[in-house]
Amino acid sequence: MREYSGGSRDGWNWQDAILLFMLVIAVCLLFETSPRAGDFWWSDAPRHAMDGAFYHDMARTLPVTHARQWAEGYYLQYPAVTVLFYPPLFALVEALFFSLFGVSHAVAQLTVSAFCLGAAWGAYWLSRRWVGRIPAFATALLFVGTPAMAFWGRQVMLEIPAFAFLVWSCYFFFRYLDSGKGRDLYLVVVFTLAGLYTKQSIIFIVPAYLVTLCYVYRKRIFRRPEVWWSAALFTVGIVPLLVFTWLWGRMNVHQSVGGDWVEYSRRSFAGWTYVGRQLPYQVGWPVLALAVVYCAGVILRKEWRLPAPALVFFAAWLLSGYIFFTLIALKEPRHSIFLVFSLAFLSILAILRVLPAGFGPYAVAAFALGVFTHTLATEQVPYVSGYRAAAQYVCSLAPPDSVVLFSGLRDGSFIFNVRSIPECKNITVIRSDKLLLRVAVDRYKFGVKELGVSEAQFNDMLGQFGVRYIVLEPNFWNDLQSLQMLVRVLHNDQFKLLTTIPVASNQSHSDSRLEIYENVGDFTKGKNLLRVELPVSGLTVEGKVGRDK
Repeated sequence: MREYSGGSRDGWNWQDAILLFMLVIAVCLLFETSPRAGDFWWSDAPRHAMDGAFYHDMARTLPVTHARQWAEGYYLQYPAVTVLFYPPLFALVEALFFSLFGVSHAVAQLTVSAFCLGAAWGAYWLSRRWVGRIPAFATALLFVGTPAMAFWGRQVMLEIPAFAFLVWSCYFFFRYLDSGKGRDLYLVVVFTLAGLYTKQSIIFIVPAYLVTLCYVYRKRIFRRPEVWWSAALFTVGIVPLLVFTWLWGRMNVHQSVGGDWVEYSRRSFAGWTYVGRQLPYQVGWPVLALAVVYCAGVILRKEWRLPAPALVFFAAWLLSGYIFFTLIALKEPRHSIFLVFSLAFLSILAILRVLPAGFGPYAVAAFALGVFTHTLATEQVPYVSGYRAAAQYVCSLAPPDSVVLFSGLRDGSFIFNVRSIPECKNITVIRSDKLLLRVAVDRYKFGVKELGVSEAQFNDMLGQFGVRYIVLEPNFWNDLQSLQMLVRVLHNDQFKLLTTIPVASNQSHSDSRLEIYENVGDFTKGKNLLRVELPVSGLTVEGKVGRDK
């Protein structure tokens, strides 16, 4: 059945080892140029890191008889945990890395970089089915060196880990088309499910698999037992994720379906061209232009074509992905990153088809190296610093088991730094927005409700929960009366301004400084009940916080 996919007959040798090691060097360069000192930029990144810390700490504690109580208490202490909002697989792998190397931003980034290397190696072996070793290396290097991959591969985000599982599922898919062995098809399902349990949006690849299988086997597909067993395995495997989403992830569904906040209507020209307009920024104009050249070439010249199943698959990949990411309501450039590999590979094929056979492999290697180098040299990796310094300052003053109030946009960054700094001895962080507001995910999409807390009530809360230190971003949502009230309270004689820490970034940002105050007033004796709503998951958690005198 080798004729189905045109798989390479060459096995592993020392040349593969050298090229794979060169990909290790490339990923190490990406890792070395990534933010790793608690200077998170994207708001979700420290939350993904915090989720790994949650599973790491749970494994160390093993709260078998009181798991829910422990989890609620953990959230109340570190209210940046999002384990009920995102699928769990990346955080579980991250927890393993934390157990080996310690809990830190650098280790969280190392986890992403390990997945990036897995994606690069998968791209190498997948593309080597149709091209030689050097072009396969060029494909993998170009793949991880495109602006989108290099950008999100240097943030603690889910796209790159999910992409790694996706690429390896594609590799086993073509191995199945070669061998016809059920084992390979089952591995396709396993890697696809792993990708879904990392980020649900890779579901778009399933129609591409089905279209290709139908093209290859026609009606015989219904007589292949491994197809039926694979469908059953996939169904059983995805049910827990569906239940998880139904119980706690409805906000994800809401964001995909859309609402009044949608910027691009599905019926508009702008909506249907959105994904296409992101491609030049994701892969760069040269890669995109070469991919278009190859697509035109396969129509005009038969000798340019990959084996038919591979052409069908890549066409289905691009078409299914484009339609899927167009139809989901939430529009961000990173969502359609999963189209990058196909475009990178097609651009390599265009060079190979245009140039003489003896020169083409070296030309594609030079092209990939040029793109990778250009990306490293010119693409800024966003960072926002100052939050780790704020955490270090507070932890240097606060006694064990203290309570700190944080009011600012980047609460996740501050909270993860508090958790990961050894000097922070069991400090609890309370978010001001949880006391004063009700907001889910994004106030500008889904709105915000002020709870009407007065100055006197807020002062009572600070005493009740034993809040000794307050970390304030002065401009945080200062159009809201509740946040204006908080600033007024901190400017009375009960609070002493200890220091101001500058916030720096290589991107435009509104948070220019953090002010740290000490509450010199009286505290209520004992621990007091804190009740916090989680609108995203539809849950309410409660537990006692504060210090016993």
